[in-house]
Amino acid sequence: MGAAALGLPLYVFPRPFAAIAGLAGDDLLIYELGGAAMLGYAVALVIAARRGEWRPLRFVLMATYTFGGVALLAGLVSFASGTITGFVLITTIWGVLVGWIVGQILVARRGLRSGPRDVAGWVAVVLALATLSAAVFGLGPQAAGPFAALMGYRGTDEYVYRLAGAACFGYAVMGIGELRSLHWGDIWLANVMALVFNGLAFIAALLEVLAGRATLLALLVTAAAGFFTVAIAVVLFRRGR
Repeated sequence: MGAAALGLPLYVFPRPFAAIAGLAGDDLLIYELGGAAMLGYAVALVIAARRGEWRPLRFVLMATYTFGGVALLAGLVSFASGTITGFVLITTIWGVLVGWIVGQILVARRGLRSGPRDVAGWVAVVLALATLSAAVFGLGPQAAGPFAALMGYRGTDEYVYRLAGAACFGYAVMGIGELRSLHWGDIWLANVMALVFNGLAFIAALLEVLAGRATLLALLVTAAAGFFTVAIAVVLFRRGR
């Protein structure tokens, strides 16, 4: 529920959230993209809790473990630079708890083999491209200053950049797991999670462009997230065929 509790205000109310958290509130698209990624986790975990199936859940938990771990590193970088706020402290502690809990689950359930590969070749191409995109937009914000300058933003709230990147990088690790499996029964939930993320990211970036703030990041996300939203929706509709 931590992903929903943080992702919803970041996506829906980024400016009020920034004021409450003591952040500058610049570069609101970064807040929204981070929130979109976190809401993808929340939706997938709720579905998994209702269905109680381990096979499709494990790739989502791999992403969650990665998110928590990179969020912890982002917090440590902030502490080292002298940025110690309640928001940074809480999310860093959250990263530690999530990493430890999810790590215990993954270790306890290790050894499960994937089913036979049964998805179409074009699906594997879509997954590979989505994984590459998530890796780029997950690692890039860890160098918050240069990334912000390149993408046309101020980069004031560096911790928000790193936290949003951590959430995105979890999708890259999840994608690697999907590509190693390519069994529909294993990867369908991960695709639901990716659809939520890309759909929300597309809406946020498109609204940014329509509002006259057509930065490089907004244009790239509109194009990439728009493509992956349609492609992954087709993957789900065709059940990987």
